[in-house]
Amino acid sequence: MAFGMSEPGVRRWYNEPPQYMLDLYNEVADSSGLTRLPGPYGATIVRAFSEKDRSRDSLFSFSVTGLGANEHVLEVEFHVHYSRLPKAERHLLEDNIYMMEVERVSEMGSQALVKEHVAAHSSGWRVFKVGGDVVNRDFGSGLDESSGGIVGASGGVVDPSGGVVGPSATSDQDQIRVTLQVTATTLAGHPLPLTLHHGSHGTHQPLLVLFTSHPDGNNTITTPLPIPEVRKTFESPSANRVRRSLDEDRVPRIPSGCERRDMYVDFDAIGWSSWIVYPKSYNAYQCTGQCSFPLGQNLNPTNHATVQSIIHHSGEFPEVQRPCCVPSAYGNLSLLFYDAEENVVLKQYNQMVAMQCGCH
Repeated sequence: MAFGMSEPGVRRWYNEPPQYMLDLYNEVADSSGLTRLPGPYGATIVRAFSEKDRSRDSLFSFSVTGLGANEHVLEVEFHVHYSRLPKAERHLLEDNIYMMEVERVSEMGSQALVKEHVAAHSSGWRVFKVGGDVVNRDFGSGLDESSGGIVGASGGVVDPSGGVVGPSATSDQDQIRVTLQVTATTLAGHPLPLTLHHGSHGTHQPLLVLFTSHPDGNNTITTPLPIPEVRKTFESPSANRVRRSLDEDRVPRIPSGCERRDMYVDFDAIGWSSWIVYPKSYNAYQCTGQCSFPLGQNLNPTNHATVQSIIHHSGEFPEVQRPCCVPSAYGNLSLLFYDAEENVVLKQYNQMVAMQCGCH
């Protein structure tokens, strides 16, 4: 497993991430992927689901997969692109305003989610906040949080059977089908023809965007994927272009105290570039060097490390080792990637970058 996935996604040659997800990545992360801002609604995971083949006309069908157990759904947004009302219809409107309504439809019927006023001459993207309960498999059936499973923003249970266990789940039982219907009416309730754009890819593809978080903040990497071949070692990108001189290679590096040094991770080099979109690479840094007595405050020693250093230096207790140079502060990394179902995910991973080194 890698990054919590039993198998990674594969980016098809014709696929490009939705522009919304690219813009969101650039908003929350710097050029190296280091997280600089929290996600919308405080989310640490944002998933974008494109529509499925069942979509047509005013109906938009999505298959929600990949939600982890105990993952809290903070908000769900429906992004849809629409065209301006025909001129012949605009004269029917009062104050050049009409209504757009989104409903969730299922075998149990339909339920209104949100209704908004829309200007008659408007067109383009419309974002509807449809609420976390819309991804509840038993939406509208009256189940409560005591049933277990993923908890929606207003207490709804996403999957009381616990079926959604990871992004590689593909059976119907592990999918939450969400079908939304968009209608347009005058303020008096008369239906209006409205052109809504469909497509599983392209600049106008509709999206169901889930904003979630783990209650325990457990956004950590699990056992890494097996890597069949590493084409090059971790090194600075500039080192790939500039060869060091032979004289420089012959000069041994003089050991120094505990310090932070570069450790560049290139996702293409380790075979992960097919599913990780951004960043292409990043500097994770590493902590190297000795923690020699006496430990200065510039080494950020813990009280325990200071005592250990004194005892080691005394020589009275040979079994007591010198303190170790390790990361003492971390930064988080934001990754934009494809999961096993080819959905685009933006996820914050904790403690991915060594920001500071110290003797511990």
